[in-house]
Amino acid sequence: MKNLSYTHRVAVTAYVVKDDKFLLLKRNNEPCIWAPPGGRLEEDENPEEGLKREIKEETNFDIEIIAPVNTWFGEWQGKPLLSIDYLVRTVGGKLQLSDEHSSAAWVSLEELKKGVPIELDPRLGFKLKDFQKAKRLIDILQEANYQI
Repeated sequence: MKNLSYTHRVAVTAYVVKDDKFLLLKRNNEPCIWAPPGGRLEEDENPEEGLKREIKEETNFDIEIIAPVNTWFGEWQGKPLLSIDYLVRTVGGKLQLSDEHSSAAWVSLEELKKGVPIELDPRLGFKLKDFQKAKRLIDILQEANYQI
C-alpha cells in the first residue's frame, strides 16, 4: 500500500451552547484571541472523535454532538486547513481550562453583537456570522422541541 501524503490539515470546532450562551476561550498563544474550543485532528482520527478529544482536553467537558453547523476552507500558519464546526452541548464534566487558554466566558449572541464582554477579531478568528449560523440551528431545533 502506498504511503499517503496529506495536502491539508483538518480542524474541528465546537459551538458549546448552554442557556442560549456560547463558550469562548481566550488563547494563550499568539494571536491571543477569543474563540470556541477545538483543534486539529490527529492522524487517522475521525472528526467527531477528534472533537470530543479536543473539548475534553481544553475544557474537561464531555459533550454530545448535536449537528454540524459549518465547514470552511482557509489557511492557518501558511498551510491549507479544512475546518468542520459543530453545535454541541455538555453532558458531563466541570469547566477546567488547559494550559492552552487563560480565560473562559459564556456569551450570548446579543453580547457578541455589541462586543461586550468580549470583542471578536474577525481578521484573526471567528466572525459574528459563524455564531449566527449556530444560533439559527439552535432556534430550528428548539422549535422542533429538541432540548439544548
